[in-house]
Amino acid sequence: MALTRMQKVDLNEAPLAEAIKTRDENGRTFAYLEGWYVIREANRIFGVDHWDRITLTAQCVWQGKYQGQPACTYTARVRICIRAGAHSFVREGSGVGHGQGHHPGEAHGQALKAAETDATKRALATLGAPFGLTLYEHEPKTIDKAEERQNPSTPKETLKAGLNGSKPRAQYWALRGPDGETKACYSSPLLSCSALRRMIEGTTDAGTLEAIYMQNRRLLARLVAERPDLKSDTDRHYAEILSALFQTRLKTLAQSQIKPEPKPEQAANGAEVQTANQQPALPVRMHDASWGAAVTS
Repeated sequence: MALTRMQKVDLNEAPLAEAIKTRDENGRTFAYLEGWYVIREANRIFGVDHWDRITLTAQCVWQGKYQGQPACTYTARVRICIRAGAHSFVREGSGVGHGQGHHPGEAHGQALKAAETDATKRALATLGAPFGLTLYEHEPKTIDKAEERQNPSTPKETLKAGLNGSKPRAQYWALRGPDGETKACYSSPLLSCSALRRMIEGTTDAGTLEAIYMQNRRLLARLVAERPDLKSDTDRHYAEILSALFQTRLKTLAQSQIKPEPKPEQAANGAEVQTANQQPALPVRMHDASWGAAVTS
């Protein structure tokens, strides 16, 4: 398959920590990705007009009553077709969905949609880490609540990013430029942190710096999720330090790009006169409020 270099790098990146959800079933905790997130990632990596989903089969395997309401279960099989240049490749997956509603039509609609979504996620998961492939690498882990209480130093988010008890794995730590292009790939997270710091300190334009941050949010989230041990002597995580450096640098650059406000002219009687060319002072461009959340979730 003829994927671009950037697409190959993307297919090695674990999903964002905040995108991994968990649910408890029979004393076990399962990690999963929601359907809308997986579809959005496919659109981002392959392009909205370069992949298709075809439902091959859909069948109602059970229907009846549950808690006094109509309920049913569907199974579905879908085919994912991805076009990469002159080449194309296919993935298939099967899924199951349950539905319940006030009337049979509502129950059947929910169950069919859930089955197709489940099958879509399973098909895309065969393509790599961003679609949840690492969620299936290990058996679900039983969580001992007493042990969790005895070890409060372990962040709860580690469970979400732990992919059913194990940390998500990716081959590279990719550093991206302001346009989303891959600048470099590092095997060491420490080297990627150092390179990102140099990029921050070497940027002289506020807009470019903000774009660099937006392109590297996934890297910061991965640092928190996969390497919680990367902390300074003051017990601050490297991702938190880099985020704070982004904010400080952005504020400094924004302030330096503000033109000084011209002094108002005075009339003969001493009153200030507003000239036609005089512009009000520009506000300082602050960072996006989501910056902190991207690395502390």
